Amino acid sequence: AGKVELWQRPGAEGQRRREPCPDLPSRMTGEEGKEVITEIEKKLPRLYKVLKTHISSQNSELSSAALQALGFCLYNPKITSELSEANALELLSKLSDTIKSSDKNVRTRALWVISKQTFPSEVVGKMVSSIIDSLEILFNKGETHSAVVDFEALNVIIRLIEQAPIQMGEEAVRWAKLVIPLVVHSAQKVHLRGATALEMGMPLLLQKQQEIASITEQLMTTKLISELQKLFMSKNETYVLKLWPLFVKLLGRTLHRSGSFINSLLQLEELGFRSGAPMIKKIAFIAWKSLIDNFALNPDILCSAKRLKLLMQPLSSIHVRTETLALTKLEVWWYLLMRLGPHLPANFEQVCVPLIQSTISIDSNASPQGNSCHVATSPGLNPMTPVHKGVSSPYGAPGTPRMNLSSNLGGMATIPSIQLLGLEMLLHFLLGPEVLSFAKQNKLVLSLEPLEHPLISSPSFFSKHANTLITAVHDSFVAVGKDAPDVVVSAIWKELISLVKSVTESGNKKEKPGSEVLTLLLKSLESIIKSEVFPVSKTLVLMEITIKGLPQKVLGSPAYQVANMDILNGTPALFLIQLIFNNFLECGVSDERFFLSLESLVGCVLSGPTSPLAFSDSVLNVINQNAKQLENKEHLWKMWSVIVTPLTELINQTNEVNQGDALEHNFSAIYGALTLPVNHIFSEQRFPVATMKTLLRTWSELYRAFARCAALVATAEENLCCEELSSKIMSSLEDEGFSNLLFMDRIIHTITVMVDCIDFSPYNIKYQLKVKSPQRPSDWSKKKNEPLGKLTSLFKLIVKVIYSFHTLSFKEAHSDTLFTIGNSITSIISSVLGHISLPSMIRK
Repeated sequence: AGKVELWQRPGAEGQRRREPCPDLPSRMTGEEGKEVITEIEKKLPRLYKVLKTHISSQNSELSSAALQALGFCLYNPKITSELSEANALELLSKLSDTIKSSDKNVRTRALWVISKQTFPSEVVGKMVSSIIDSLEILFNKGETHSAVVDFEALNVIIRLIEQAPIQMGEEAVRWAKLVIPLVVHSAQKVHLRGATALEMGMPLLLQKQQEIASITEQLMTTKLISELQKLFMSKNETYVLKLWPLFVKLLGRTLHRSGSFINSLLQLEELGFRSGAPMIKKIAFIAWKSLIDNFALNPDILCSAKRLKLLMQPLSSIHVRTETLALTKLEVWWYLLMRLGPHLPANFEQVCVPLIQSTISIDSNASPQGNSCHVATSPGLNPMTPVHKGVSSPYGAPGTPRMNLSSNLGGMATIPSIQLLGLEMLLHFLLGPEVLSFAKQNKLVLSLEPLEHPLISSPSFFSKHANTLITAVHDSFVAVGKDAPDVVVSAIWKELISLVKSVTESGNKKEKPGSEVLTLLLKSLESIIKSEVFPVSKTLVLMEITIKGLPQKVLGSPAYQVANMDILNGTPALFLIQLIFNNFLECGVSDERFFLSLESLVGCVLSGPTSPLAFSDSVLNVINQNAKQLENKEHLWKMWSVIVTPLTELINQTNEVNQGDALEHNFSAIYGALTLPVNHIFSEQRFPVATMKTLLRTWSELYRAFARCAALVATAEENLCCEELSSKIMSSLEDEGFSNLLFMDRIIHTITVMVDCIDFSPYNIKYQLKVKSPQRPSDWSKKKNEPLGKLTSLFKLIVKVIYSFHTLSFKEAHSDTLFTIGNSITSIISSVLGHISLPSMIRK
């Protein structure tokens, strides 16, 4: 208290009058600080008068000391709250005048006090214009300022922005002229503080953007750009690149004009992109967002080919090798997509295709038809959990905004996390805004911001870009599909199938035919399956999605030829069946999806326009080729049943068994169906009895329908089906097969059925020859050599069975099976001889 009193003693010497000023701040912050502050609050009116007088003293030391003491007092809200508004305004007015002092220390201290005061905002707001006046006088004196004065002046502006934003917004043009030049001050603490003031005041500056943009452009042209380049070269790269977006914001639509100014501004970013330090490159990429935002102020500017090409240049031309930099680059690229909004589809080729090329990079040899998603030769975020140096010729006219970066395609090194983001990117492309509900439903955390507008809004768009999208999906599946959540892989494929379906159903002749798109899809599926990147169970899910998603009429139509064009009546269904058999037999055959897929595909074709016999023939050939790989013959029986059961029903409905023409018959499909179990299942020892009974019943039904319908074929003689089938069975079986008791039991069953279906009328003495077709000399010769006619091969088969039965009867212990076989042989011989009365045949 004594110290405070000392300020008022009129007789005190000058030296003693100055002592309290430096002593007061230390006591306020010392151990007795609370007591001192309480005492100041009590004596505030007197202390106010003393300090008010001394801060304007001609004695600079006294003035500085008083300013320091005042600063500590005004920094304390409890003290400032005790001052009346009039006193506060008077103090601020005094301080504002003191700023203009010729003494550097005094004006520095006065600036410091204003930056530290805690007066109410409404009080400070009334003094903003006056303080700005004083700052303008201070900066316009023409003398060189010390870095300390500049630093404190910037602190004043920052404090005023905090306390009186409304008034500072009104005075934005004035203080902007003071702050902007200081961002290139040679003293680091000054230019950093200037950047802080610029950033904090940005919302206020943008309120007067048109005027401030003009000022900024002038300042940058005359001084700032060259100074910023100097700063960059003096190891202040980070500072310059973080300041760059602030200028882009300030300049606003000024940058929408072409000319030398924007090119000079772009040179600063170019320095960042050309830096060899990954961190500098990263900051340059992040700064690039501000230019995207700037052009997005006017959608017409953002979507103009010239501006979009500029925005794309660093994204598409700078090759990155580190994961961190790649993630940043992808983040900025995706930001551009988001800002394009509803205009993204129109700019898909310019923006999205290079992004796909850059993100989803795999060996092109793994792609379908040898092509990766890189359909054009020119034009970063954590994944979902579960620069080339060189100068190229500047493009565009002299007034075109440009950067002299390498024109090489700016891909990324093969980084799994980036490729996984590429996979998620495809999910966004295909699902659009619906990806949000999908992620919520499946509890997925998305790394990329969802698109606000659908990218693919019509079959026409997808048809146009099908090659890019389908191949991108293929490449991403092959590269990182195994690491992605199953639900994501399935969702992408399901949506892709749906889009292909929409193209096949649209039938727009001006667009790429649906058959081409379907072919690309199915060839991609084939390549994915053959790459073996997915387990069989996952691949079968893709197959199931494909079959369920595509129309049955498309799967079963020969108009959509996929594989070898030489295959008669080839269909997408046949292509998929071949794909299933060639890749899933070893591991997938035990999965129920295998047979459900096969059954669906068979049903598609048998109910479609394709020849059911030709299709069945092809499928049976595929099964026959792969039969030996199946250890469990029950699986083979199931496959056989899938095709034979509906085929038999169809024959009974249509009476059609001939694949030939009017000149020559062709029963190859039926023969294939009837011989397959004989060749591959009958000799199996551990085959369930009940299943074998079912098989033999199915076989019998097919043969009886075949025999009945074959008799109606004009180019086929009586019993030709029996003759040719018996011949095929004989030629395909080894002698070892007949030494198998179970095989004998099963083959006897088939012979019994065949005999039961024989047309014996040609071997009856009352038979009159029916000429179905012109008889050739070779036919008469054949009859002479084969007096048994169309039963020759059957009799050879029966004889073979009889000999084998005798052999077995000596080797095998007498059993019910052997007894049954013997009885069946007797019945067969009895039935044959009982129906033949033609002497020539009996003699034979």
